[in-house]
Amino acid sequence: MILVVAVLVVLAGLAAWIVRVAGWRFAVQRLGGALLIVVLVTFATTVLLRQVGVDQAQKDALVELGLPPSSQPCVSSLGTGADTATVLQCVEDRGLDKNVFAQYAGWSGDLLSGDLGYAFYKNREPLTTTLKQRMPRTAWLFLYSQILALVLAVPLGIWSAYQAGRKPRRVPRWLLPVALIAMLAVAFSAGWGFAAVLFGAILLPIVVYNSYRGGPPGDATINTTAFVLLSIPVFVLGESLRYLFAINRDWYQLTGYKPWSDGVTAHIGSIWLPAVVLGLAATPVYLRLLRADMMQNLQQDFVAVAKAKGMSNTHILLRHVLRPSTVTLLTVAGLNIAQLVNGAIVVEFIYDFDGMGSYLIEAVARREFFAVQTIVALVAILFVLANTIVDMLYTVVDPRVRAEAGS
Repeated sequence: MILVVAVLVVLAGLAAWIVRVAGWRFAVQRLGGALLIVVLVTFATTVLLRQVGVDQAQKDALVELGLPPSSQPCVSSLGTGADTATVLQCVEDRGLDKNVFAQYAGWSGDLLSGDLGYAFYKNREPLTTTLKQRMPRTAWLFLYSQILALVLAVPLGIWSAYQAGRKPRRVPRWLLPVALIAMLAVAFSAGWGFAAVLFGAILLPIVVYNSYRGGPPGDATINTTAFVLLSIPVFVLGESLRYLFAINRDWYQLTGYKPWSDGVTAHIGSIWLPAVVLGLAATPVYLRLLRADMMQNLQQDFVAVAKAKGMSNTHILLRHVLRPSTVTLLTVAGLNIAQLVNGAIVVEFIYDFDGMGSYLIEAVARREFFAVQTIVALVAILFVLANTIVDMLYTVVDPRVRAEAGS
């Protein structure tokens, strides 16, 4: 019930902000569209979950036991040792004997009344208890990874765009020695095998690309590194860093999440490596988008006027070019929440991080469909809220959006 009240308070505050910033017309469009998205996503989830995991052989086996074919989720969650009466009671409690519309209406009514149901039906563990335990872990993981991605992507994107506009010059002589020294340092700390992979996948392509392109080495180095990170799947990156920092060097303890109440050092020490994995996965996307927008804005007339007035390059980049270039970055940052959920499922599994991602896998495996549906609804609400906030930030970043919203 507390969770529902908190969500309603956030929605009310967001609605008031939208009305204050953009007016009633913009508010109705955004909030109406947000509500429609949540309804469509949760209803589609209900329909899809009803189609999961029951073939004809299983249906025939259930009928022979005197159970309806729709009782498979209850059999999976209760176990094969459950008696017929218990399974039938589970079917009635979950509304599995009803059509999809009645089932969705019952779930929606329970959700709005604050009854989130059970996390696991067998032991009657309330879903609210699981959310209180696991949601803060995933929320902190999301927050830290996004902060890291933006901290890396924004300055590197600005520097890369600035370097791209400079005249080409030869590759500096110090580049190859520095790469070799870096490889030796990695070899002594993580092993020769890891160093060879790192050099072949990242450092060597940077040197070759610089030599072939003959342009500013800063831009080429940043772009090549971004392309390499984009090509590495999250599970490969997670396993590699796990081996490097947790297994080979014991710099990260695979002991699970520690809350802030255990101390700042314990909290950061328990979450920094998973956050780095998700942050590095998102960084190249943000970097490339910001670089492209800044390069386009650097060609605009207002930049030439600013240069003619004698403004410094730093002032032009940070005050005149960066602000309009962040519109696309804000859009992708809001949309990236869905990708973060996918990445969190993988990362939490790799690092034994008991968050919402690992719970979602377990709930699907146990056929806890109502719990899955509730989690999907919460993710959809988070997604809609984040993107609505992004829409509002447009009016702050670009005054033209505010003018269009008020028209």
